Amino acid sequence: MIIINLIQFLLLAIWLVLFCYVITLLLPSKVTLWLAVYLWSPVTIFLTLSRIKVEGLENIDSDKHYIFMANHASFLDIPALMWGTKRALHFMAKEELNRNILTGYTCRKMRMIFIDRGNSQKTTSNMRVAKELIAEGEDIALCPEGTRTKTGELGPFKRGGFKFAIASQVDIVPVTIKNSAVAWSRDNIHFHPTTVVVHIGKPVSVQGLQETDAGKVSAQVFDIIKEELKN
Repeated sequence: MIIINLIQFLLLAIWLVLFCYVITLLLPSKVTLWLAVYLWSPVTIFLTLSRIKVEGLENIDSDKHYIFMANHASFLDIPALMWGTKRALHFMAKEELNRNILTGYTCRKMRMIFIDRGNSQKTTSNMRVAKELIAEGEDIALCPEGTRTKTGELGPFKRGGFKFAIASQVDIVPVTIKNSAVAWSRDNIHFHPTTVVVHIGKPVSVQGLQETDAGKVSAQVFDIIKEELKN
């Protein structure tokens, strides 16, 4: 099993480099993002030897755009969310991904929004990109825990994404991802074939709310995801 896991890890690394610096190197932004959904995500999931089961897809309107918020326990959450929703998602991500030699170039090309908690000026500048994406009718995705949970339990939510949703007046879609840490463990090198469930909840409206309501909305989305994790 250890040898199989090492082979999987190596293949995943090769696939990431191949996608970022060969397949999409000269392609425009929108095509790269489309291929991330329909090529990189399913192949990545396949290499983990797991499968994705999607629930609640009927809860989202194909003619509307949303801010998707999901729990985060594994690197598999990103391709699972992309493949599960079949949406060209622009992720809010940690600045480390921007500086990462493997992911930085392609993430920037796909207009990901980088959050640098140590540089508020840079984060403010990047949030302008998020506002532009919203104005263009694009979908945003983020993990309000801010990082992968180390305990397996749902971690506390940061309020930044909720304030942004309220300011943008774009409804939030809670997404509960189950079993991803089993399929691709938190130590990054252990894989166990399983069914990863992507449960898409009903949108949470932020219409007419103020920034001071961010805590209330955060608690509502937290409770929805926490309750679904029990099922």
